[in-house]
Amino acid sequence: MIKPLVCSFSGVYDGQRILECSDVIDFSDMKGCSMYVDEDSEKAILERLKSYPFRGLHFIDNGNYHYMTRLFLSFAGEEYDLVIFDNHSDDIPPAFGGLKSCGSWVYDIRNEDPFLKELTLIRRAGDEGAIFEGKRPVYISVDKDVLSRDVLVTNWDQGDMTKEEFFDIFTGIIKTRSVLGIDICGEDEPGKDISENEAFNMELISAVRKLKGSYDLF
Repeated sequence: MIKPLVCSFSGVYDGQRILECSDVIDFSDMKGCSMYVDEDSEKAILERLKSYPFRGLHFIDNGNYHYMTRLFLSFAGEEYDLVIFDNHSDDIPPAFGGLKSCGSWVYDIRNEDPFLKELTLIRRAGDEGAIFEGKRPVYISVDKDVLSRDVLVTNWDQGDMTKEEFFDIFTGIIKTRSVLGIDICGEDEPGKDISENEAFNMELISAVRKLKGSYDLF
């Protein structure tokens, strides 16, 4: 099993159990990467990512860094479908020339990536439609702000999905599709209570590992 990869920008994972079972890239030395990212920063991030497997489970800090999904997918090299769990569409053109953002990454990837064939945004149970029936490999991107604040707290406004609804859909995709990779963002700000987010992260890792023995994953 490939180790999870933790991309640490804000330091929010400091002290979490996830660091004990993961490879870690420390991006804390990179400035000006929260929410927006310029071309030079992208090149520097990609240079660090290329030493780690694309096919795996990636934790990418809070929602300010969701543009990391687009950078991971630049390593795909084959046609794929993209499934996004998110309370926001992230499908808005960049507000500033030359700067892409956590709110534009879906817009950017739809317009730039020829390997992307189908995109499904899941904001609540029922949005998954026929996703279990697809034949192409799938990449799954999870922003935990899709979940109700009764489950955990993120640094963005949140949806109303329950943990049970999330895992029903998430594991259903893994059971029925070939998975290229998975990333997870949606931590809270550093210094906040990490217990609920930490427990969710470990439960997600456990769910993936249990399915690894029986299904074509990574």
